[in-house]
Amino acid sequence: MLRSSSFRLALGFASLFVVSILIAFSLTYWRATEYAIQDEIDEIGVEFSAIKDEINLVGEDRLARIVENHSHRRKDVRAIYLLQDALGHKLAGNIDESPPIIGPRMIRVLLDGKEREVRSETFRLANDYYLLVGQDTSTLRAMERVILRAFAVGLGVTLILALAGAILFGRIVLRRVETVGTTARSIAAGDLSHRVPLRGTDDEFDRLGKSVNAMLDRIESLIDSLRRVTTDIAHDLRTPLSRLRQRLERAQIHGRTAEELRLALAHSIVHVDSILETFTALLRIAQVESASVTRVPQCLDLSSLLTAIVDDFSPAAADKGQHLTAHVPEKLMLSGDPELLTQLMANLVDNAIRHCPRGTSIHIAASSDPDAVTVTVSDNGPGIPPGERDKVLRPFYRLETSRATEGSGLGLSMVAAIVKWHHAAIRLDDNGPGLRVAVSFSRRAPAGSPPAGSPTGPALLAPEISKFEPSDYAKSISSRQGLQPA
Repeated sequence: MLRSSSFRLALGFASLFVVSILIAFSLTYWRATEYAIQDEIDEIGVEFSAIKDEINLVGEDRLARIVENHSHRRKDVRAIYLLQDALGHKLAGNIDESPPIIGPRMIRVLLDGKEREVRSETFRLANDYYLLVGQDTSTLRAMERVILRAFAVGLGVTLILALAGAILFGRIVLRRVETVGTTARSIAAGDLSHRVPLRGTDDEFDRLGKSVNAMLDRIESLIDSLRRVTTDIAHDLRTPLSRLRQRLERAQIHGRTAEELRLALAHSIVHVDSILETFTALLRIAQVESASVTRVPQCLDLSSLLTAIVDDFSPAAADKGQHLTAHVPEKLMLSGDPELLTQLMANLVDNAIRHCPRGTSIHIAASSDPDAVTVTVSDNGPGIPPGERDKVLRPFYRLETSRATEGSGLGLSMVAAIVKWHHAAIRLDDNGPGLRVAVSFSRRAPAGSPPAGSPTGPALLAPEISKFEPSDYAKSISSRQGLQPA
């Protein structure tokens, strides 16, 4: 508790509150005593004025009698009076003789058998008499003691409440923070399903818990994906590696001539290239998914890109007896990465060509509205069962009907990664018959994660159009077996 910042913060605020109380007490005490002192001074002045008025009425020869009367009348408030002549002899009053010093002063006198502190003032009269009028300060001192006791009790209660509040506040905050620490320790121990409990108050701790839980959900999803991909890699690469070993072993045992060994090595190199391309595809997918592809989105002509894709893949479709068409509006502009978008469209079209039979029609379409630009690739082939449509976007996942087709199952995974990099959305629907793949690019969400210092926001839609030519790149993609869907 003592080491927790919340307790120290609460204690600091409590100390600040106590200091505020002390300042308020000091001001109150100062003003109250000042008022009481002024009241005593005013009372002395009033008494002196009353004595002067009586002198004017009855004459100065009755002065001693007047002073004695005032002394008896105000005995209950311990008023002090002393009348002395020019030589300092006492003429009247209730205290002993005192040096006639003109003006206000504090004196100590014997009154009612006790030594008392008196606030007094000495006045000179017309006949060189001296009149001392004073007021016992015991009432003022009693008031001061009452104020001091009241503030002492209040300060003690304030200190106790402040300390109790600091402890309570520290425990509450520490308990809420400890829930995050408990969750973190559970995660560190391997329980990825543990989450920070929320109270539903939507305070800063609940918002922190929601952020931590979202981070943990993402971590759990990535770890599950990593496990699945690792398992898929081990499963899908075991067969080509086993075949490669068997081929090399046969060449070692049965190879008789240099030509046979060269042929075996050539086939082995083909298998090795296929495996390397698979790993290259996995690395590229990982780079795109982790936003480490340091590219700045550009304003590009999507119409030209789709037209180039159709031109590049039409011969391949014609060789398989398929018909590839497109309906794309002119000057359809989009902010994105031209190379990644070309790879996305090439993978979708190549996927349709590979897995559709002869006579299939494959159609590319694009449309635009104020919110999004949508590109679709549809065919009337065998399609994908509804329960398998989400799974085919995972790495290495292949339908049973596609096992005999060349490929590694990474093409649609790359499509999904590129779609995510562009903050777009992908849907796989029934084309009745066949498959319809729709990719929607939002006009509001910025594509990718531009590096620090790169243009963002409106700068991404600069009037200068990208000079990237998709044709050669699409051709290079169509020749890479490791990037093709299966």
